Amino acid sequence: MYIETTVHIKIEILDRLLEASAVAGESKRNIISTLMRRLSEDYEKLAVPWKRIKYQKRDKNNKWKRVHVTLLPDEYEFFQDLRKACKSSVSRLVAFAVEKYLDEIVAEFIKGTDNYRYSNYTISYFKNKGVVCLIHYWGIPEKPLSRYFMQSIGGDAAGARDA
Repeated sequence: MYIETTVHIKIEILDRLLEASAVAGESKRNIISTLMRRLSEDYEKLAVPWKRIKYQKRDKNNKWKRVHVTLLPDEYEFFQDLRKACKSSVSRLVAFAVEKYLDEIVAEFIKGTDNYRYSNYTISYFKNKGVVCLIHYWGIPEKPLSRYFMQSIGGDAAGARDA
């Protein structure tokens, strides 16, 4: 099952994505997905807690395009996590990632890259005395944190599950 969404970007950004797609021999979706995964490695520099979501600056001098993107469910959830953590629209994050990481990503595709960008992405869920707890993993911890939290708060580790 795929999730269809859109990003709103400047034509120049779209042109760069299309050129990268042709050079790397990868779909636009794969390029965008890889860019977002790369962006997540630097999210701490971009994270702005307790602020409103920022969008791209309006610029009437540039032409904009709505780009349809079909994502796998884990990619879509990951993009939403980045949106929330970085307090930026997905469109703004994609544009930023194109500017900052596109050349690096294209070089990786040409060399041969990992096709399983989100294989280490999961969400754990558990309840503690009626409080719903969600843990988003952007990698593999030494041991599942849900079990760690359950043990540290005296809860039942058997109640924890991965989503």
